[in-house]
Amino acid sequence: MTPRDKRSSLGAIFILIGVLFLLDNLRLLPWEIPYYFFTWQMVLVLIGLYQFLSGNARGGLFFIALGMIFWLPEYFDIRFRDYWPVVLIAVGVGFLVDKKRL
Repeated sequence: MTPRDKRSSLGAIFILIGVLFLLDNLRLLPWEIPYYFFTWQMVLVLIGLYQFLSGNARGGLFFIALGMIFWLPEYFDIRFRDYWPVVLIAVGVGFLVDKKRL
């Protein structure tokens, strides 16, 4: 995939996400769609999935992890101050993992 194709498909994804957010704000989407699909955290996860599938494993995993870190406290009884050391551990592992292996 050329850089122009990646840029075009990423632009289309952002437009689609924006349209879905707009339709949700205008209450034009059916009630069956769960709330957690329309959060800014899920946008980070989707960006991560896109990055991961387009060959950027490190960037993809970073965005997925970041989205999950901010998403977990909303649905579980977890506070960021309880698990912030996990962020430090993940950053350390990111420095130690050889970029060629991912």
